[in-house]
Amino acid sequence: MQQPKGIEADAPRLGALLRYLQTEQVEHVVSDEPVEDDCSRVSLTATIVVAAETLPLLPPLLNEFCRRHDMQLVHNWCHGGDELFMFSWLNERQRPDFMSLRVQRHAAKQGSWWQRKREQLRRWREPSGLLIACLGPPGSGRSNVVEQLGAQPLAPFAAAHVINIRPRLMRPVPVDPDSRVPRGRLGTIAKLMMFVADYWLGYWWRIRPKLVASTMVVSNRYFDDILVDPGYYRIDRFRSLARWLLPWVPRPQLWLVFDVPSEVLQTRTREVAEEEAGRLRSEYRKVLRRREDVVVLDASQTLDELSAEAERAIVAQLARRTALRLGLPDTSKDNPTSTDVLLFFCRRHVPVLSKLVRVLFNSDIHCRLPGDVHMPHPYGIVLHRQAVIGHRVTIMQQVMIGGRDGNPNIAPVIGDDVTIGAGARILGDVRIGKGATIGANAVVTRDIPPGATVVGADRIVATSRNSATGDIEAKVAKFPLPPRRNTAA
Repeated sequence: MQQPKGIEADAPRLGALLRYLQTEQVEHVVSDEPVEDDCSRVSLTATIVVAAETLPLLPPLLNEFCRRHDMQLVHNWCHGGDELFMFSWLNERQRPDFMSLRVQRHAAKQGSWWQRKREQLRRWREPSGLLIACLGPPGSGRSNVVEQLGAQPLAPFAAAHVINIRPRLMRPVPVDPDSRVPRGRLGTIAKLMMFVADYWLGYWWRIRPKLVASTMVVSNRYFDDILVDPGYYRIDRFRSLARWLLPWVPRPQLWLVFDVPSEVLQTRTREVAEEEAGRLRSEYRKVLRRREDVVVLDASQTLDELSAEAERAIVAQLARRTALRLGLPDTSKDNPTSTDVLLFFCRRHVPVLSKLVRVLFNSDIHCRLPGDVHMPHPYGIVLHRQAVIGHRVTIMQQVMIGGRDGNPNIAPVIGDDVTIGAGARILGDVRIGKGATIGANAVVTRDIPPGATVVGADRIVATSRNSATGDIEAKVAKFPLPPRRNTAA
């Protein structure tokens, strides 16, 4: 293996990757002059040349390397005989950093005309861009985050494009944008049909070509916002018609819901009344609770923290999409047959049978569940309709995730890689951070930071590593009670 001088000093992760490929008996030669990639904004870290028969073996090896080094494989792009792989990890500011690697086939011949056309068809069928819809009440920081994403797109994308509500292929300028007078019957029907036509034509005429060109398209609001805030669109009737038209509207690959408590929202803006803010918060979760590609962001954070969380959500979605397209093995734990039966009927709501299965398992599950959720013993589990469950979450038996008397329509938000022990109770407007562990029979009514372990009633076992000695010091603390007002939703 030939390795350019200084490559390990400049990129230690790349040096570790090349050593890993060498230990896995992957014969490769490192090019001395990395070339600039034409589909992303990151300069290639390195270019390697491998044999043609070795190229299909690389994706599983690269995925295993990412798993060992806390990285993610977020992008794969083919061009002729070359393939581009892009990796991501979190830096000290909890924002994603990227590294790219181009793999060339040894003595690869230029593809035929049919091969080039087939490659173009694949790029159109599986575009490298991403359509993101951002929903949330005014004052939640939605517009600021959308503006930041549009001004500085993430590295896997060649550019960014921002749309406001719809593509605006039809009637680009509203007739009276300041008017809030509800439309009549015919005007409402015409408005909804115009929206559907604009979304459908605008997607295939404007948005889809941008996605093929590796553009991140961010929408500030989307058609589903009509079901939550119809007064903003001067619509006070025919919500059932809008719901019926949803399948005709192209769906984004990722939804970012900016969730903020009403008391926090009142300190930022007086545009939305407190009762209306609570209603909007509940409705946003209700509209999107059946979709697995929804990420509920904590909009009570600062703008910098909120934008970092949005970037992490986008990178995680890219990693899931790349794993699906490459056919990478699923590292999540397998569920027993009983769990598969329960989840099948809970997701599809088969008349009579779904209720019978819930009774047999003594479980009541109504919220959306990702495909990688792990339930070793699916008995006695109760999940609130508006609960948000992250990816790779382990839920043991007799777990209850529900609301509280003060806020019956707001349920917990569970982060990724969370483990919930048997008999645990998570109640109310709380957020469980990524990688947290909820002990058996624990009762959680407060926000839990990432990586913490909870035992008893809101007792957090915090673990910290002493940088000087390397010893792990454990302490048990009562999580502080934030100021809240008990308001009915």
